[in-house]
Amino acid sequence: MGQAAPSTELADFVAYPSQDQYRLDLHPGKVNVVYFMCKFEKGAYICNEEMSQLCDELKDTVQVVALSTDPDRGTVEKFLEKSRKGEVTDLNTGKPYRLTMDVAWDEGKKTFGMYRSLCKGQLTTYHGFVVGKDGKIVWHQQFSQTNPPSKTNFLAQVKKVAAGEPLEAAGNRPKKDPAEIEEEDAEVDDMALF
Repeated sequence: MGQAAPSTELADFVAYPSQDQYRLDLHPGKVNVVYFMCKFEKGAYICNEEMSQLCDELKDTVQVVALSTDPDRGTVEKFLEKSRKGEVTDLNTGKPYRLTMDVAWDEGKKTFGMYRSLCKGQLTTYHGFVVGKDGKIVWHQQFSQTNPPSKTNFLAQVKKVAAGEPLEAAGNRPKKDPAEIEEEDAEVDDMALF
């Protein structure tokens, strides 16, 4: 966290219903949420619905963009069309899952790759990044069917960033002064490797 957020302008955003392509980048001076998703993980569609709720609720202060890591643009277009028509539903309740935010196909996972490199290779879909008004990543969270945004502090963190409030801490860093480390604790001998 604290790194400059990679641009989203390489992704092919899909206009609905025309299916025309357009470019969209992070909105400077506004809080942005970059959300990586995919069609194939049906169990996690609840995450799409909850991110749509976030988009609807905070649309005046937060720009939410979804980038699909699906293998081809046609898959994204069909999924977006079905979602907007209410044809993507919860298998248990029949309730429709929506995608109300701008949605893009990330061809070749170019944008995903840039964000993945910031996470030292530890990035999968479904994953959300909160980008502050200064263009730097301030929070990120991984989601799943059993761990959607509502079961994390992601939504609260987005609201705090939008309101200019400090974020909740993810945990304290060790407060050990390097000068206090005993020399014998810092030594490594041949047996330390076994």
